[in-house]
Amino acid sequence: MQEHTTASHTTPTGAAPVSVHFVNNVLAAAASYIEVEPDTARDVLAGLGAFLSHRLRPARIVPLAQELDHVAVYVRLEQARFPGRLEAELPPASGLPLVDCVPGQVQAPLADALGRWLGDRRGRVRLALRARLDGSALEAQFDEPDEPASTAERVRISLRTNNAGGGS
Repeated sequence: MQEHTTASHTTPTGAAPVSVHFVNNVLAAAASYIEVEPDTARDVLAGLGAFLSHRLRPARIVPLAQELDHVAVYVRLEQARFPGRLEAELPPASGLPLVDCVPGQVQAPLADALGRWLGDRRGRVRLALRARLDGSALEAQFDEPDEPASTAERVRISLRTNNAGGGS
């Protein structure tokens, strides 16, 4: 199993920029659903709106639970872009440590790793995200459920621990 560590894809004042490529691909996915599955197209566009609203607001600090809600929206958008290729397991809000983070602090490094996995493989990809109980990091594990002999990858996403307390 490979392991990658990332401190954070953020700066003190904000998260990594939103990928224009990602936004364009989500819009293309929504357009592809318009005539055959209009409800899905509507859901994809609403999800994109929620995603952009979270990421494009001025710099601020949010509770980890709110960032994980953002990650869930991101995962649903990727599932719309790649139907049937992405399985994801995210931790429940009740199991998250009370730490704060910058919007995108978790989603941006997950997007980098997931993009690499989906780009390098043709089959299904499984993502399992777990929170360390001490609040120091989240760990994402990527594997291929249809290829048991394939190598898995673990990505550690460090969190700020100096802002404990559940949000502002």
